Amino acid sequence: MIAACRSTTCAGHSLIILGISAGFCLALLVLAIGFTTFPMLLDRRTTISATIGTPLQVVARNRAIATAWGLLVAVALALASIPAFRGLVIVLPWLGHSSWHL
Repeated sequence: MIAACRSTTCAGHSLIILGISAGFCLALLVLAIGFTTFPMLLDRRTTISATIGTPLQVVARNRAIATAWGLLVAVALALASIPAFRGLVIVLPWLGHSSWHL
């Protein structure tokens, strides 16, 4: 995969790339499913398939907005984690409240 592996093994580099890729795909799936699922479950009686399918359709139709929201969440969490995770006290309630109104 990576041609010039000097300080560590090529298998280690491949494992890092595979792990980051798998984590990204899982985060993308969780973002897509969780986009409107929780408010939808609380708002009306619906089936699981409709509850999961609706956010996937919303994300498919509004890719730019979903991407911007995902990046905003990722950047906010990363910046809040820098000062010994103390910033999460402010960022997590803000993200929860804004996600509810999204």
